[in-house]
Amino acid sequence: MSYTSEELDAMADRGELKPAPGTAVYRDPGAPALKDKELMGIFAGRPREEEQRPVNVELRVKVTPTMKDPLKRIAREENLHNSSALVHSVLADFIRNRAKKAYKAF
Repeated sequence: MSYTSEELDAMADRGELKPAPGTAVYRDPGAPALKDKELMGIFAGRPREEEQRPVNVELRVKVTPTMKDPLKRIAREENLHNSSALVHSVLADFIRNRAKKAYKAF
């Protein structure tokens, strides 16, 4: 069965939508709506189905044991779905800032 966005919105307002088993909810039900930056963080790196582009390259990142829990906590605070999304976001910001500095050097 499929629903229109209006039907889904009404169902959500009535509290009829429940998380799928095995998934996690990181926000309070009464939390304010997500802002564009927050939504972009959630969906960062996820190409649209109709876009024809190469598959992302996977990089493995190791962190110290003392970094693991703070990394997860910060990811939740930033409304990112996992610590990998946080690493992706931070790395993207670093690369953008580095590129700006390199451009100013000329």
